[in-house]
Amino acid sequence: MYLVTLSGNFLLILMVRNNSHLHTPMYFFLTNLSIIDICFSSTVVPRMLVNTVSQDKSISFLGCATQMYFHLALGDVECLILTVMAFDRFIAICKPLRYVMILSKQLRVRLAIVSWFLDFENSLFQAMFTFQLPFCKSNVIDYFFCEIPPLLRLSCKDVYLNQVAEITATAFLPLLQSS
Repeated sequence: MYLVTLSGNFLLILMVRNNSHLHTPMYFFLTNLSIIDICFSSTVVPRMLVNTVSQDKSISFLGCATQMYFHLALGDVECLILTVMAFDRFIAICKPLRYVMILSKQLRVRLAIVSWFLDFENSLFQAMFTFQLPFCKSNVIDYFFCEIPPLLRLSCKDVYLNQVAEITATAFLPLLQSS
């Protein structure tokens, strides 16, 4: 299934790149979404595949932090790109004659950059806030990838502020999308 995901997304990117008729805002954002899907599935699946065939099912502290950061960031970017795509479809349906003028190449690139930057910055904050905690309990997480809630349970420090920060960051994304 992983290879099908990679192949399908690479194929879509190649088709859009090689067909000038597909150089429209909608396909620009679909290409972004394909890149996100390739990266997003690659944050968890390769490690999971190694764990299924290996006796050693551990992941290093840095590996866990990296995996969590990219998983959070790419998941958030996907949500924002989908929101931008909804805006794109709204303009295409409600203002079809002005579609290309409104969604100029400059605006498309800006929307994509802002989506990627905002979410990577937000995820960096969440990951740094989580991994600065002292971990003194068992270092075993019964999950196949690193997530914030299981890591918070391993901390020997009060994690109330971390939980508030996580809820705030989670609530921030939908508010940003709705504005």
